[in-house]
Amino acid sequence: MLFFKERFWHVPVMSLQTGTKIAETSDFIIDPRQLKIVAFYCEGPQLDIRPAILNISDIREISSLGVIVDSSDVLMSPDDLVRLKEIISYNFQLDDKKVVDENGRKLGTVVNFTIDSDSLFIVKLQVQPKLFAAFQQTELTVDRSQIIQVTDKEIIVQSPTVKDKVKQNVSAPVLENPFKTAQPESIDLIRNQK
Repeated sequence: MLFFKERFWHVPVMSLQTGTKIAETSDFIIDPRQLKIVAFYCEGPQLDIRPAILNISDIREISSLGVIVDSSDVLMSPDDLVRLKEIISYNFQLDDKKVVDENGRKLGTVVNFTIDSDSLFIVKLQVQPKLFAAFQQTELTVDRSQIIQVTDKEIIVQSPTVKDKVKQNVSAPVLENPFKTAQPESIDLIRNQK
């Protein structure tokens, strides 16, 4: 299922071992190379570790109850997560990231995104156009297949316009109206019958 990012904020982290809430999610750790959520920052009064990180590989299930894990032992310190250290050091955030097309034209900034709940890939970006463009269009939706490159400063996407070369080669077919040629003959037949 697809959900907006808000669906994963402040979601209870439930322990199968105790059957209780041990924390709640507070933010995402996003791998910009794949545009995928690889872990969650978690917080809560029962946690001894700050910041506590929940790797997505430790999640048993995401349900209406929340994020279900085996026990509180899966919440780790950033120092203990060797494989995620590089991704954590990127400190990558999608919110307010500039979006430009491949021609360098500014399309706006990211205001929201959609997540696939099974894979935790970011599937779509909601982009708020610049102030003047906002009068013509309220929001753009960019699919992950349109993304060319993700950098620290911006996201580069395919241009939404059709290339000029393609426009020149495509011509509209000429259609004849069959009734237009049939009308004079039918009038002549009527006159001849009289």
